[in-house]
Order: sequence, then structure tokens, then C-alpha cells
Amino acid sequence: MRAYLELFGHRHARWPLVTSMVSRLTPGMMILALVLLLREHDYGYAAAGIVSAGHQLGVGLASPVQGRLVDRYGQVRVLLPDALLYLAGTILLATTAAAGGPVPLLVVVALVTGAFFPPVTAASRVLLSRLFPTGQLRETAFALSSISVELGFVVGPLVAVAIAEASTAGWSVVLAGAAAAVGSLGYSTTGAARAMPRREGSRPAGGALRAEGVRVIVLAVGLAAIAFGVLDITVPAVAEFSGDRAAAGRLIATLAAGSLLSGVVYGGRMWPGSLPVRLRFFAAALAAGMLLLPLTVHDLRLFAVGLFAAGVFLAPTTICAFQLLDDLAIRGTQTEAQAWVQTSVVFGVALGTTAAGFAVDNAGPAVAFLAGAAGVGIGAGVLQVRFPVLGRSRVDEVATRIARPGALRGLRTRGDGADPVGRRRGCTARYPGDDGQPRPDLHQHYGPQREGGGR
Repeated sequence: MRAYLELFGHRHARWPLVTSMVSRLTPGMMILALVLLLREHDYGYAAAGIVSAGHQLGVGLASPVQGRLVDRYGQVRVLLPDALLYLAGTILLATTAAAGGPVPLLVVVALVTGAFFPPVTAASRVLLSRLFPTGQLRETAFALSSISVELGFVVGPLVAVAIAEASTAGWSVVLAGAAAAVGSLGYSTTGAARAMPRREGSRPAGGALRAEGVRVIVLAVGLAAIAFGVLDITVPAVAEFSGDRAAAGRLIATLAAGSLLSGVVYGGRMWPGSLPVRLRFFAAALAAGMLLLPLTVHDLRLFAVGLFAAGVFLAPTTICAFQLLDDLAIRGTQTEAQAWVQTSVVFGVALGTTAAGFAVDNAGPAVAFLAGAAGVGIGAGVLQVRFPVLGRSRVDEVATRIARPGALRGLRTRGDGADPVGRRRGCTARYPGDDGQPRPDLHQHYGPQREGGGR
């Protein structure tokens, strides 16, 4: 726990961490809140599913564009208008549904609202990588980011239901929007966010996806996300088929508990091996955990154990993936790279829920879990086949500058100070022309550079 206390004790990291956590309630609240809203006003489940899908489609399609804008114009200039427009969109959704608006109109409103979802998670990960380019605190910061996402998906649905029962489901939707807006506005007011650099000059052809390592991570994580969608559908199905529908909540909580516990443990210390090696191991272990779940569906207690075991490998996989993604992304495209992963997760989950629905109806939950295991397994295979790419040095082609020169003086840290040359243990992200010195301070101008160096 010392690492987490030290992280929250860092004066430039504390408030960005806290405010970004608030915004992470929204993804866990919004889908359930939309379903509750539409059912409250006598829309069918099909309509609720289509409107919810419209919101997620908006988030998935717009995320890379949002990330690109953040890299180009800075975090605050994008997050502030996004916060206000997203909140306005949720208010419009609630009022349109209450007025009995047609389903196509609700889908359009949900799609546009989702497109303005503030990319606080992507922005905050890039900020944390700037604050902690090396050492233990970098591991802990990325672990805490993944843990807060998990907590959002655990706490968010509970908050949505509580608000709907205490008042109306419309307020659940609006307050989900308010959580995103408050988190985004609060994050934007921090000195660290205001001082983040923006890209100067033209965007490289292909943007963040120009980096081959980024493409590998985006594909592998998207394939793994198929399992997330499978779990969303199949865990409640297992509970229903066992005759205890109410057990679904406890089973999902068991999965989340395994992920949260492993995330806390992982972020509390340094681990041996490079990030690519760790990512490859955890992805393979997650695939094995999913592959064992079909053997446990006949007994809820055994199934709960299997879910917990699978969850143990979930958080470390995502932590390693997002850290490595920042190492591999071309400087000046890091936020866009993070956003591409969010897009791949959205579409991976959508594919997983669709496949699981057909599998459960036609062959049962065991076959559905095999589909999830196949997704993670193929993703792990991509990491194995393309493993050399994950060890290559970053290609830095984009100049960056900071809107307020000198604003980040004294803000940068070298992690826990245990690494005198500023290199990340086990996975050193070297810059072209790297002579072994720490990553440059953020207030410096970065000019176009040639490919070179190495890991």
C-alpha cells in the first residue's frame, strides 16, 4: 500500500487521479440507466437495446477523433466542451424518452451524445505516463487507472438502480452524464492537465496507427474484449439456467473482485520481466481461465471460483497493455492511441454479446464461453506472433509543444527514484538518439527525429 499512498501524496497527480475516477462512473451507469429509462416509459427491450447500442456506437466511432483532437489542441480545449455537450445530450435523452419520442430519434440522440463522451480516461493515462516515465509509481499509476475502471463498472450500475428507485430513471441517465461532466471539468482545472503538451505540426500519415506496435495492441485488446461481451451475457444465463437468477449479481461481483484484487497487488510492487513478456503471459493465462469456465457451469460455487480465477488475470493484462501502448505510440499521438483501444474494446464487446446471445440460445452457456476463450486466445496468439514488434523502439516523428512554456517545470518525476538513468525496469522506452538519459522534461520542444535507438 505504500506505493498507492506515495502516488496520492504526489501533488501533481492527486487531483487528476481523483477527478478522473468520478468520470469513470458513467460507463458503468449509462447502459443500465438507458434500459431503465426506456422501460419506465413503456418502450420494449428491443428499443432499449438499440438505443443503448447507438450510444456505444457513438463512443466507439468518435473516440479516435476525440483522442486526435486532444493531441492536436491540448486536453482542456477538448474536455471542457465535451463535458457540457455530453451532459446536454443526456438531458435531451431523458426528456425525449419521457415525451414518448420515436425510437429512431432516440437512437440519433444517443449516437450524438455518445460521440461527445469526454475522453478523460485516455487523457489521464497519457498525463500519468508524463508524470511518471519510469519506476514503481508508473506501474502503480496505471494499475490504479485500471482499478478505477473496474470500480466504475461495479459501483455504476448500483448507483443507477438506486437513483431510479429513489426518483426516476431519467435522473439516472442525467446523473450519469453529470458524473462524466463533473469528472471532466474537475480534471480540466488541474494544473497538470492544463500544462500537458500538444502536438505542433502535421499529424503523421495514419496517425497513432502508423506505429506497428500500436496496431498490434489495438487488435489484441479488441479480440480479448470479445470475452467481456461474452461474460456480460453468459454469466446471467448460467445463473438463470441453474434456477437462481438473483445469483447473477454475485457472480459478476466475484469476477470483478478477482480483477480488483489482482490489480491492487500488481500495482503495489515492481515485477520481473519486460512489459511485452508480462503482457504475453497474462493474455495467455486469461485465455486459459476462459477456456476452463465451460467445465464449471454445472455448479454455481465452482463457477464462482472459475470466474474469480479468470478475473485475477484480467487487470494485469489491461495494465500491461495500456502501459506498453504508451511506450509504442508515436510522440504526439498517445491520446489517439489510447482512444483506439477504447474503440476496439467497444466493438469487441459488441461482437462478444452478439455471439454469446446466439450461442446461449442455440447451444448453451458452455459454448458461449468457448467463443470468449477463442477471442482471448487469438489475441494472445497475435501478441505471440508479433512479439518482436512490441520490443521495438518508438518512432518519434511529431513535434510537440506546450501552451504555457515552463508550466511543467518541477512537475515531472522519475518514478521512485530507484533508477538513476530514468529507465523503466524490464521495459525501457528509448527515444531516437537516446544516450541513456532520462526522458526530456515536457516543457522542451521536441523536433522531428529519426528512427533509431532500441529497447
